[in-house]
Formats: sequence, C-alpha cells, structure tokens
Amino acid sequence: MKKNHPYLVLPMAMLAVCEHVQAKEKVNEEHIVTHGYNTILKEKPPIGGNLQLSVQHNPATINIITKTIMNQRGYMHAEDAADSAPGVTSGGSPGNPAQFMMRGFSGNQILILRDGFYYGPTTMINRPLNTFNLQSIQILKGPSSVLYGQGSVGGTVDMRTKDPQFDRVHLNTLVSYGSFNTWNGGVGGSVPINRQLAIRADFSRSSSDGYVKGSDPHSNDLTVTALWKPDAHFSNRFSVDYLKDRLSTYYGTPLVSLIGSIDKAGGLLSSSEGVGIRRASLWNYYNVQNARANSVNIAPTLQSSWKINKRVEFHNKAYFLYAKRLWDNAESYNYIASADQVNAQGQNIKQGDIGRDRFYVYQNQHQVGDTMDGRFDFHVANMKNRLVLGGDAYYIRLIRSRGFPNADYADSVSLEAPQETSLGRFAGEYPAMKSPTTLLNAGLFLEDVLNIQKNLRLIGGFRYNWLSLNRQNYRQNGSFNTITSFKGYYNPVNFRVGTVYDLTKEMSLYGVYTTAEDPPGANIFLANKGQFTRLSHSNQEEIGLKGLFFHQKLLSTLSLYNIRRSQILEATGVDAVSTAGRQKSRGVEWDSQITFTKHLSVSGNLAYTWSRYENFHPSVDVDASGNEVPNVPKLTANMWGTWYHVADLPFDLGTGVRYVSARKGNFSNTLSLKDYALVNVFATWHFVHHITLSGRIDNLANKHFIQWADTSYSSQVLLGSPRVFSLSARADF
Repeated sequence: MKKNHPYLVLPMAMLAVCEHVQAKEKVNEEHIVTHGYNTILKEKPPIGGNLQLSVQHNPATINIITKTIMNQRGYMHAEDAADSAPGVTSGGSPGNPAQFMMRGFSGNQILILRDGFYYGPTTMINRPLNTFNLQSIQILKGPSSVLYGQGSVGGTVDMRTKDPQFDRVHLNTLVSYGSFNTWNGGVGGSVPINRQLAIRADFSRSSSDGYVKGSDPHSNDLTVTALWKPDAHFSNRFSVDYLKDRLSTYYGTPLVSLIGSIDKAGGLLSSSEGVGIRRASLWNYYNVQNARANSVNIAPTLQSSWKINKRVEFHNKAYFLYAKRLWDNAESYNYIASADQVNAQGQNIKQGDIGRDRFYVYQNQHQVGDTMDGRFDFHVANMKNRLVLGGDAYYIRLIRSRGFPNADYADSVSLEAPQETSLGRFAGEYPAMKSPTTLLNAGLFLEDVLNIQKNLRLIGGFRYNWLSLNRQNYRQNGSFNTITSFKGYYNPVNFRVGTVYDLTKEMSLYGVYTTAEDPPGANIFLANKGQFTRLSHSNQEEIGLKGLFFHQKLLSTLSLYNIRRSQILEATGVDAVSTAGRQKSRGVEWDSQITFTKHLSVSGNLAYTWSRYENFHPSVDVDASGNEVPNVPKLTANMWGTWYHVADLPFDLGTGVRYVSARKGNFSNTLSLKDYALVNVFATWHFVHHITLSGRIDNLANKHFIQWADTSYSSQVLLGSPRVFSLSARADF
C-alpha cells in the first residue's frame, strides 16, 4: 500500500478547504487588509536590500511577523515570534543567550540586526527582546553577505522598532501577568510636535521567577525616536535604544547514567551511551545562588534620506554602540560516575553528585559605523533600471576578560536537591586573562534591478570588503601571549544574481544564486593564531514561488534551497573552536495564510531541512564527518486558527499548534532529542473601543521536551517551558 507523507497533509487540506469556501462567501476586504493577508507581498521591507523591492519581486524568502500578529498571538518576546516563521527554532546557552536556527545553521551563522544596524557577532550581542518596542520582525533566509557584509549563511533577522506618526497623538499600554510570577508591561506613545517633527517613546519591562526557579530573568528596554521631515524630499530619524537586562541563569539539566536506574524521565531523549535525565532532576536549578548574567546596551542611531528628484535619492545611516556585559556563573554540570574526582579544594566529590565549574567573562564593547548609498533610476535600451551604489565602514573594539579555577570542578552539588551555594572564589580565577580585539571593516557595494519586460526582472548585487582583525591575548601575569595573538587582513568578494518572472500580477516565480564569505567575526573571541587560514565560503541556489490565489483569499510561498559551506569555525568548548571542513544543507519551506470568511482565518507553514557535516573532527576522539548537524530538526510545522467576533460578539478565539521533529544533541550523534508538539490557545475580549483583555495558555498538554543542546556544554541539555498561563490587558489609542 502506498505510504502517505504526513508533511503533505497540511498544505493539501488548506488548499482543498479554500477551494470549497471561496465559492460561498465574498471576503470583507477591510478585514483582510487589517490582518495583512493580501498586502504582505506588496510590502517593501528594508531587510530585502536597498532596491526597495516588494516581497513578491525580491528573489529571496522573506518572512514578516507584524505587530498585529504578535499582539494577536500573544508573543511577548522576539524569540517566540520568530519561531513562528517556517523552519525557525531558537535556544540558548551560557555563551549564546538567544540564538536562532534556520536552514541548518545557528549561532553566528544567523545575523541579527536592529533597525538594519549591525552591532557585532550574534552570539555576543543578541539579547532576548520584548516585542512591545517592536513594529515587526523581518526574516531574510539564506546568505546576506552582499546586502550586509557579513557571512551569515542561514539567515538574517531584523528587529524593527516603531516610527513616530504625524497624524495625531497615539498611546499604547500593556500589562500582563502569568505563571512563575511573570510580568510584562509597557507604555509608549507618539506625539506630533508640528507638521515637521514627531517623537515617539516606548518603555517595556519583563520579569519572571523563571520556569526553573532561581533563573530570575528580567529586562528594561527604552526606545526614543525623533522623526524630522522638513519637506517631502528630506527626512532624519534619530533614535536611542537603552537596554538593561539580566538573562535567565538556567543553563541546563545534567545528563546522567541511566544504567540500572528506575527514575528515568521518559519522552525526552535517547542515547546510545546510556545517558539521560532522571525525574528527580527535572526543574532543578544547578547554578549558584548569586549567578550573574547582566548587560547594559546603549545605541544611538541616525538615518537620513534626501530625495534630489524622482530619479536620484541618497541615504546615510550612522550609529554608535556601547555595551557592557558581565557573566559569572557555574555553567557546566557533569555527573560524577566514580569517586576518584576532586574539587578545587582537593576534596573528593561524592559519586552521583554534579560537579560544577566556574567561569566569568567581562566584556566592554565600543562600536561606531556608517553606511552611505545613492539610488539612481534610469533606462537601459528602453528598459527600466534601478542602481544602488554605496559604501560602509565600522570599527569594533572589544575588551574581553575571563577566568576559571585551576581545577576541572570548582565544587559539587546533589543531583536531587542541589544546594544554594554562592559563587565563591577559587585558585586560578584571578587575575583575569584579557583579550582586547579590534575589528575594522570597509566595504563597497552595488545592487541593481533591470526590468527586461513588464513581467521579468533581473536582480544582481556585488560587494567587496576589506577587513582588518587585531586579536591580542594577555596571560594572567599581564604578559603578552605571542603564541595565540595574531593580526589578519581579509578581502571577501561576494555577489548574487537572480531573476523574478510574473506568472500573473499576483504570482511570481524566482531563482537566485548567492555567495557569502565569513569575516572572522564568527567566533572571533575564541579563535587564536593558526586556527584558520582563510575565510569560510558559502553559496546557495534557491528557487521559489510566491502568490495570491482564490480571489486573494490564499497567500502562499514555496521555496527550495541548497547550501554549501566550507572552512568554517565551530565552537567545541567554552573557550575553544575547531575547523569544520564543510557543511551541506538543503530543504523546502512552505508558508500560507488563508482568510475563509470575515470571521475565520487559518495560517500555517512547513519546513523540511537536511543538514550534514563533511570532513569534520571536533576533537581527537570524534569524527563527525557525515553526521547530522546538532539542533537541526528535519521537520518543523506551525498552524494557527482564529475565529473573530464569535457569534457576532466582541470575542476572538484562537489556537496554535507547533511541531518540531527529533534532532541530534551532539557532534557524534550519539544523543537524540525527541520530537515534540505544543498546543496553545488564546481568547480575546474587546472590552471597549481600543481596549482588549486576553487570556492565553501555552503548552496546553504540559508536554515535557528538550528545547536545545549546546555542543559547548555536552553534559547537559536545556528543557523547554512547561504549561504557562497568562492574562493581559492592552490599550491602544
């Protein structure tokens, strides 16, 4: 009997139902526009480049999570919102507090921007963000070297903040309370000072005890923006973002030997080495009592636009960043299988306890940069053409101080009931080892779109970069370490070429070829002299289809891609990297949004990813060649349904389902993280005009699952959140 493929059921069912409904009821056009279902393809998101191409006519996969969608589904944090895009998952670790995975790549291979500005390597600068300050989250899949000068091959995520408005005074407020004493709040507004000047400010705060008690994350984010438009041809947007936070200090649950154990926590993972998680350790906090994971970030930016005439326009973006970050924790948790291990005081560690390290990192970062470009419209042999020429430069100075004890284990705690001990101080931790690093970048770029015919466009791009890296390492006694320090100069050259063909006015077929080269900014703070000789190189082929169907009731996009990446650096420990020869990734992504009636809409997406290493030896004992890349699920799927104004009452009901297939948890592929499905439900009461009250339950079935397994911390895994309840009130005037 022919085998059915479950990953085809969702798109086929949605298309079939849409065909049935489209003949029965005319759709309320105002409703569709409100929820963005027939306008997404016409939008021109900045993440797509400087040509101002619409989503439909950009030869790339672009996903936009709007403010409306974030409010409707109750996303309080940017990571949750981004996870709703096809093939995107997120996780964290002590060294990488908020990272994404897409198209088989994660960490620094995903570029994070804030209003289009680059602030450094992702694993260093990315923080969990409150969505209250954001207008949208824009995601560009695949390499973006041509557009942004960085070699991130998996994709780019741009967090876009809100703009001031000139029409009237706006006020927005939010208060939310939920499980684990979780509070989210925000207040913001926009005020037009006069016809030329408007100002907006947004402040948000998030705090929680954490679903693992003791992790205590909280953040305060203030964004102030002034928009000055003296006339129709000139504008200045000045913004300052201030973020102060304390990240969650839950760094994982230890893997222990399950041989002969009757206390196994089932449904989480499988291991060919006989390790797993015991029920007694679920939701235990193994970090120290006074753990620190704090940061302060201040980023003023200035964006200017000057339209000379209908055919010529110039833009400039200038920015500065100051960031101070402080980590001081017990980060690694190792199960002690034999009684021959000792702590930093030379005392024997009890068999069955958890041995812990200590590791601190202090970072001070200063960065300044500028990007300038000109856009020119003209004709070539009676064909419309748009050309963008520009250049950019930035300077990063980072001083990284770090230290750890002269012992494998600083101390130990009980597996079942870890004691609340302090950080303490151990021999070998101080004075700190310092690593001042300076990165200079200068680049020239061009982008071009040629309208060969009304329904055929040729899009190209080219970028040349000059990079200078000065990596300095100092020993604990203050002497300069010539063995590990180095200077490097690099000249990456990248391009992309693609075409878009309109099958109809509302449906387009595209194909694109893109290259990328990594600056040594990927794991820059771990790489030492001799660990790499040249930049990594990537290329991607992608084809896809975007369109509106069934009288604009169905918006659907489909893409197929193939990526090859060589000579890459992989983090293999808290202070070490290894060169992976090659990584290959290929897959399919599908995304659809359907408006059945003015009261009912359904959206969903599906992604299949195949990703493998080639010629990769992360350690002397492990040959990962041919193995699956850790934390990459073969299949991810999301589906949401919303019933607006139930029975013509001021109530909305909705549900969402998320599925993530099994993933590998280490380089050797001996650890497998089991698949999971999560169900969320929400209800909204439009209390009075402009005020809504909402209730939400995430992980309705209270499914226990593993969200992430960081390869730098191979003795532990991170559990995902259990069931969470929340109530919120939102006012928008």
